[in-house]
Amino acid sequence: MRASKGNGGALEEDLGESERAQRAPCLTDAQVALAARFGTEERITRGQILFSRGERGVDFFLVLDGAIEIFHQDRGGDTRTIAVHRRHQFSGELALFNDQKVLVDARVTESGRVIRMSQTRLRRLLADEPDIARTVLGAYIVRRLSYIRYGQAAVAVVGDLGSASTLSILRFLERNGFPVTALEITEPDTLQFLRNRDVESSRQKFPVVVYGQGKILENPTIEVLAEHLGIREELRSGDEVADLAIVGAGPAGLAAAVYGASEGLRTVVLEAEAPGGQAGSSSMIENYLGFPLGVSGQDLAARAEIQAQKFGARIALPRRVAGLDCTGSPFTLRMEDGDTVRARSLVIATGAHYRRLDLPDVARFEGSGIQYAATAVEARLCAGEEVVVVGGANSAGQAAVFLSKQARHVHLLVRGPALALKMSHYLQERVQASDRISVHVNTRLTALDGARHLDTAHWVDTRTGTGTARKVAGVFLMTGATPNTAWLGDCLETDRDGFLCTGAQITRHTGAFTHRRAHDLETSVPGIFAVGDVRAESVKRVASAVGEGSVVVSAVHQVLGEQAAPQDRSRAGEPRPHHFPTGAPR
Repeated sequence: MRASKGNGGALEEDLGESERAQRAPCLTDAQVALAARFGTEERITRGQILFSRGERGVDFFLVLDGAIEIFHQDRGGDTRTIAVHRRHQFSGELALFNDQKVLVDARVTESGRVIRMSQTRLRRLLADEPDIARTVLGAYIVRRLSYIRYGQAAVAVVGDLGSASTLSILRFLERNGFPVTALEITEPDTLQFLRNRDVESSRQKFPVVVYGQGKILENPTIEVLAEHLGIREELRSGDEVADLAIVGAGPAGLAAAVYGASEGLRTVVLEAEAPGGQAGSSSMIENYLGFPLGVSGQDLAARAEIQAQKFGARIALPRRVAGLDCTGSPFTLRMEDGDTVRARSLVIATGAHYRRLDLPDVARFEGSGIQYAATAVEARLCAGEEVVVVGGANSAGQAAVFLSKQARHVHLLVRGPALALKMSHYLQERVQASDRISVHVNTRLTALDGARHLDTAHWVDTRTGTGTARKVAGVFLMTGATPNTAWLGDCLETDRDGFLCTGAQITRHTGAFTHRRAHDLETSVPGIFAVGDVRAESVKRVASAVGEGSVVVSAVHQVLGEQAAPQDRSRAGEPRPHHFPTGAPR
């Protein structure tokens, strides 16, 4: 078995004319004149290195005359050209909107002049000049997508592609939009790949991640991997206090980040794995407003992430929050690694996760047969095989439809008597119309078998007692929801299932709300809000989560206004100029 992203490094001239134009558009004379106000004109000389792979916080270069080559090198020092930017073209890609390490190198191949600007000045330019923003953002998105498609600047993950550790690494990289090539350890060309890099396959602890010029990580944790690849962002220390900290980068958290940052709040988002949350594992959302052809949860999250970063929000990942001191503002969030973040207001958008079934061997097969997401990473493992999806709501229906495109057959197990109870009508029709999906109602999964990997699933019809056993490549569990609130301890009031109480649901009054009632999305502690699936009685839909994340910022402004000193009350809670938020990443 082998899965691969791209061809390992296409040359710039191999791209079609249309894609080259999208990757390297030219600004007009008028746009260049506008951009010049935000930067500094500098001379560049042939051979000059403008930035190198692995650097953080690199500058933006707009070419007035001359040429800049974007390239990367393999371990042997061979150079592969990714692009050459000439008159009125510009450098950069999505790494300029965060504090991650850049994936490529840049050097001057023809002497000339450039407009140079910092990332902070670039953000101000893009906010002030929307026409330029559309061109620059469009190019940056296409460049990152081409890195992924053609394997440019990619890392290689070598291992058993059906193992939990390998899948975890691949899922993390792909969901964060990082170029990656996946290689099955048993394939002959993979063994040659390792030999060419002096990697002894008999001595390594797989999976192995090969990156840079032959650097190797053996079975790294996600945190170690993120640190070495530059995905992990540094958290500012000292006395800095954010206006708004958002825990969780699902649809609700990202919406809050967009609206908070665009209104000038110093905004930081803390995410344990990747933007998108549970929705990020949805293969296709077809009832989200404005996307008549549908949109995957990962694509929706990627767009929202870029949008939030454009306005200056900092999205720090992988950063898992371990605890909260809610005794007074500013609140203090404690990370698992000991770092802290302080903020005057909090939005909790940690969502929920699918419930683990109470069956023997579930833990043993998690990641090696049992999955909780149905993305391209998992689907590749099921090509031509039978699979089981357990659940009767929208996520299960989306997974069944998506997997049926590659799997030989999908068995959808529903505990209830019909699909109609929790699944949208359009999904029901899609499921029932497919001859590669069988719906088993009143059915319960009873047992799992396998040696290294899951290979057999057992289920029973609860009406007749009839049992069934099938050879399967995977079981996808999408049953129920458990809120991600354990890290909060007893700081905030929850309902009996652990979901956060807000507004009129709050019963645990401690005198905190003595001068006003709680806002509809505010928890039992003033200044801390809950949005999306983590909130009690919320509507478990992407659109609802986005709506809550959007409207909560209005309440945040009111709370910040209450906290302001009396002499500042006249302006407290008003948006700062959205184009240059205080505390934006530099």
